[in-house]
Amino acid sequence: MSNFGATFRKAREAAGLPLEKIAAETRISTRFLLAIESEDFHLLPGGIFNRGFVRAYAAHLGLDPDQAVADYSRVSAASDEPLEVLRDEERASTRRAERSLYPIAAAILIILVVLYYIVNRGPSAKPPAPPAPVAAAQETPSPPAEAANAPIETPPEPTAVPAATPSGQPAPPNGPALTAAPASTAPASTPAPVLATPKPPAVADQSKTTASNPAASTLVLDVDVKEATWVHITADGTVALNDTLSPGATRRIAAEKSIDITLGNAGGASLKINGRDIGPLGGSGKVRELKITPENASRIQ
Repeated sequence: MSNFGATFRKAREAAGLPLEKIAAETRISTRFLLAIESEDFHLLPGGIFNRGFVRAYAAHLGLDPDQAVADYSRVSAASDEPLEVLRDEERASTRRAERSLYPIAAAILIILVVLYYIVNRGPSAKPPAPPAPVAAAQETPSPPAEAANAPIETPPEPTAVPAATPSGQPAPPNGPALTAAPASTAPASTPAPVLATPKPPAVADQSKTTASNPAASTLVLDVDVKEATWVHITADGTVALNDTLSPGATRRIAAEKSIDITLGNAGGASLKINGRDIGPLGGSGKVRELKITPENASRIQ
């Protein structure tokens, strides 16, 4: 190791400044500050961002920024392993971690499909049988067919009684005085009332279930890149993006609890949180770190 990193560490210790305070004032992560002091340049984002970090750190400690950048260029040129190789390894590691989640997601999907099939194919309730029609309580019985077809009997004609004369002799009959007998009629049958068969009550189809919509993500971050910018984003504790984006690139990251974002060039990207445009986070070449939660998403500027 050369004296490059030791110069920064000695200047910091002489000033009695902790790394956390310098990181808060310069907006440079403590991890990057330690990488400069230990000359682990492969941990830095690379390119113009490394020189920007070195310049800002040197200026904060009272060192010559131009000399510090020149020393960095000389020391970093002798690095054994190119930065691009390390980036490729980091990307490959991220892809391997993502691939390891595929079997778990597939197993969960299969379980959900089986549960959905069991719920929707279960035995459905059968509608109850319609009640038997109840006969009329008072139904007039119809006469039997034999009685309806029997001949009507005519009652015998009454015998005329001669009227008595004053001498006590019966008067000669002038003709029988007949009393008209009422005609006998067969009893008419009363038609049976028509009974309406009640319809069975409608039974709701219990085999159908309504699927609930999943809850949408509470945080959605849109990144619109205007200048070459190194971006590191962690969503709910998982690295979602770690790359240098070119102008015109866009990214969308969603999370439930929190989104942590670090921009190597704060003026090179414009951000939107849940559709609300908050614009750039700083000037060009500035490093900016930001933590977004559901509580502060509407207040971040």
